[in-house]
Amino acid sequence: MVYSLLKLEKNMEGIRSLNTNVKTPAGDFHVQTEFYHTSQRIITLLFYAGQAVIRIEDLPNLESADLDDEIKRVHESIVRRLSLIRVPVSMERVEELLTLRTGLKNVAFIEEIVSIKRADEIFDFGILVASGAPVPAGIVVFPGASEEEIERGFYLLKEKSGAERFIAKTGKKEGRVTFFNIGSLGKLKRAVLQIIEEMEDTAIVSEMIDARSSGFLYSSDPLTGDNTVIIESSWGICGYIKGNKLNLDKYRVDRETFEFWRIKKEIVRKYTELSIDSETGNITEAEISDDRALMASLSDEEVLTLAKFALSVEKNFSRAIRLDFVISRGGDSYFTDVCAVGIKEKKELLRKISVLEEVPFYPTGVKVFAEATDVDVARTLSFLPCDGIFFNIGGVNREIFEKVLLETAETAFPKPVIVNVEEEAVLKTVKEARNKGFTNVWTASSPSVKIPPDVPSFCKEETPFVTGSVFKGNYGKLFVSGDTLLSPNLSLIRELIRSGFDFIAVHPDEIAYIKKVVASEEKRLMLKMARRFLKLEERI
Repeated sequence: MVYSLLKLEKNMEGIRSLNTNVKTPAGDFHVQTEFYHTSQRIITLLFYAGQAVIRIEDLPNLESADLDDEIKRVHESIVRRLSLIRVPVSMERVEELLTLRTGLKNVAFIEEIVSIKRADEIFDFGILVASGAPVPAGIVVFPGASEEEIERGFYLLKEKSGAERFIAKTGKKEGRVTFFNIGSLGKLKRAVLQIIEEMEDTAIVSEMIDARSSGFLYSSDPLTGDNTVIIESSWGICGYIKGNKLNLDKYRVDRETFEFWRIKKEIVRKYTELSIDSETGNITEAEISDDRALMASLSDEEVLTLAKFALSVEKNFSRAIRLDFVISRGGDSYFTDVCAVGIKEKKELLRKISVLEEVPFYPTGVKVFAEATDVDVARTLSFLPCDGIFFNIGGVNREIFEKVLLETAETAFPKPVIVNVEEEAVLKTVKEARNKGFTNVWTASSPSVKIPPDVPSFCKEETPFVTGSVFKGNYGKLFVSGDTLLSPNLSLIRELIRSGFDFIAVHPDEIAYIKKVVASEEKRLMLKMARRFLKLEERI
């Protein structure tokens, strides 16, 4: 995306003009916005290859702003929406994304919600639509909409999509409520009014796709940092309505090469399939035939198509995203939801995503701990593939600290939870946790802190290394990387293993990588020992 210098011009006739160049996957556009005295309207023209291809008219609102501000607002809104397009789309779709409007105060097409300031709670979905990714046709109904507006919006949606079945869901993802298989205006009104009046939430009404396959994907692995797209899917609308997550096919796609032979697959037996009855429109459940039960629910081409779409949309979020998708019976892909991956999504991923490649384990004693530096991170660490947790949290009151420590100790048990103790209040919390039966809670502290002899502890010592902290105790030696990432320093990791460290505490994002390095180094050391033994045996 490249912008030209935004400038305000006034020509001889007094017509104000703004001009910007925007590069998109759909083409390179020149955007020109002017005020026309004859029509008293703000006109925006989009030029492509020297030709005017799209014309957009807006009435200025001079009650809240002067004319220059209105021209600038209209121009910047169009430029911003145009710059969000991340996938190649037709010129007709570009025009639809910029101009499609219901003309209603409280009901909008999903294409226009990205430009509505009060749509913050569904802004992520608006960005998904503006990116050009395929989504089911839909409208957004805001609280305060009248029955007449809902009715008018419904008929506009039917006219646009040509669909007969729809779903209505809440705009907020937390505790989302969804109404399925809506075929009549009366049923739609009841569902929407319940959402906007009783729940006081925004309603999203969209075409219901009769899915052949469905599921969800992550644009990158947020846990291990692996450069892969993670996809899970099944037959029917199982993933579409957040159904059974236990029997899903799993795929990993290399983000850089997108080569068919690099797709890693785990195809599982799928037992049931949810679908829409063609006659009644009801959702039915049926057993999957033996010939399809072990078939991949996505073809290699569909896996790569979904992955490429995800990477394109991800650019508008600047972080890993989760996308829910459906594949229609005609083979078309649609995205039904999006969210940036945060703590809650990581926790969900840790619970649901299976590991396709288990890290080899060589039992020579080195254990990798995850370091928790804040409360939210601590609550997710027990689900990581780590050998324990190093609790290094400060700046929170004792009540919150104690609650999180007990939660972590319980979910991590019997894995050790080592608490960095720098003050008496923290030590008292550790004692209370151990009195409640959490014997996996240990301490690490400086020599100035007096730890009772009945509490397993590590004492801080001077470190021979440039970075990190070293602790020693009855259970062995502990190295804490602190604010420094260990992954770029392979020689230090190897030195820690060779020096006989029993525990290494690192940043949570480095867990998988460090475990692989430890396993690789342990294997190398074991092979070295085996060679020495063979040589000794030959001498004997």
